[in-house]
Amino acid sequence: MRKLHSTGGFWLVLGALLLAASLRLLFWFLVACVVHELGHVAMVRALGGRVGCFCLTGTGAVIRPRRERLFSYWEECLVALSGPMASFLLAILAGAWGAQFGSPDAYLLTGLSLALGLFNLLPMGPLDGGRTVKAILAWLTGPDRGDQLSGVLSKTVAAALTGAGLWWFLQGGNFTLLLFALWLLLRRERREGRSFFHSKR
Repeated sequence: MRKLHSTGGFWLVLGALLLAASLRLLFWFLVACVVHELGHVAMVRALGGRVGCFCLTGTGAVIRPRRERLFSYWEECLVALSGPMASFLLAILAGAWGAQFGSPDAYLLTGLSLALGLFNLLPMGPLDGGRTVKAILAWLTGPDRGDQLSGVLSKTVAAALTGAGLWWFLQGGNFTLLLFALWLLLRRERREGRSFFHSKR
């Protein structure tokens, strides 16, 4: 299996970002994304797992651990939440860098890292928050019922995010949020049908 591969959605979102943002903004956004994903990798390794491959998608990078390591529901939560925690840590460090040296890039990285961490905590299937909620619901109600409940929650949040993106676009903002929200809404069923980890209680 290839270590790194991508989907059409990844290139669609990347193209939209190139149109809507400057190269400087895109560079620091990619730095924030790399640190976020390294947080996931570090937690997988800390729990005794190994990363099989990375898949770059329209909703970010999907890390697929090798199948010889089974994660419990709570370990799955830790792996999912480690990305946002890495983003928040980077935001703190970049804020300290900005406070010390007054660098505009440091404050830009702080804002991007904080936004990335908070956005990934949304309880939607493809995002870290959705993976966490799905694991908790599966532990409490069983895998099938957990999938159903997390699916309803994902659909509700995706619809609300699409509405917010449309409102922002109509108010004169750029179309990036709307495009991303629509992508999440359209791809929800496919993503939720996959299990990132083989969970056990």
